[in-house]
Amino acid sequence: MDTKPFQKQAEYYIFSELLKYKFKVAEPFFDEEGTDLIIVQSIGLKSTKFLKVQCKGRNLINGNSFVKIPKFYVKENFVVFLYITDKYKVDNLYLFFPEDFKEWKINSKHEYILALNQKKISTDYFISKLFNQKTAESLRGLLNKVETKKYTSVLIDGIFLEKAMEKTLEIYSEIWPQKEFIKPDLITVLKNILNSYDRHTSEKKVVNCYVFLSESFNLDHRIDCGLVSSNFTTKNGNEAKIFINRTDEIIGFEILEQLDRLINNDNIVLVANDRIYEDELEKLSQKNIEIIVVKFDQHNGNDMFSKFRWGDIIYPLGFSIGLKPHEI
Repeated sequence: MDTKPFQKQAEYYIFSELLKYKFKVAEPFFDEEGTDLIIVQSIGLKSTKFLKVQCKGRNLINGNSFVKIPKFYVKENFVVFLYITDKYKVDNLYLFFPEDFKEWKINSKHEYILALNQKKISTDYFISKLFNQKTAESLRGLLNKVETKKYTSVLIDGIFLEKAMEKTLEIYSEIWPQKEFIKPDLITVLKNILNSYDRHTSEKKVVNCYVFLSESFNLDHRIDCGLVSSNFTTKNGNEAKIFINRTDEIIGFEILEQLDRLINNDNIVLVANDRIYEDELEKLSQKNIEIIVVKFDQHNGNDMFSKFRWGDIIYPLGFSIGLKPHEI
């Protein structure tokens, strides 16, 4: 049986109820650690507190059911909404906070388990978990208590990165005609970009690298992108994750949408060099938001004007193809 339509019904219902109680809600671009929705404290702030929301939907018309939550999902800013339709077709919405999972059973796969049936959802335990004015205030209280966490997101235009690698090889082939250059993997390139230009500092920083690849171009010809997702550690000891999005849509629009989702919570490093980004960058600069832009310099085909701090993409790519500091 296909449960996806019902799960979507649950998510829409939860989204609607959160809006009713005046929460600011966003749908993340990537599904990470069970996050279906994000509740943010303020859209207008550069750095904002947020809660990760997992949405669960269960239909009890046929009797028993259960919910499973991987233990590692449960952090201080993680909550679960459970939407249930019973045999009378009555909709109920329940909210579970991080401390609630201590009361659930744990299976051999390190998952929290909650059994469900018509009798159980009539107990005082479930009645106390109903999402209403009281639990909404508790949710707001949790949001206010959550520690503001610093993230850096690197947004990479794959078309530009391919052109930049070709330009890098062209430049250094003329300078070092006898040298044999290596074809780097994507992690090496990302490490060199971060080492060269990421100036954002915070304790226990997490770096998310979003790479947008066009189906019409072939970055793999210049850079080994033979991975769907992977983790690595930066020079400063920060955890970094890679998310690859292959699309036949216009990459610039996809990146601008992602930028809009992240700008209020994350430090941004934008690796791009297209005029499609100029208007949005100008608006953000007027709001005193800081972004680091990695692009071509004026001698190598710069097509994009930006008031933000910027770095030349050729520099980290030179390291990526095997050059030493004195050769760049």
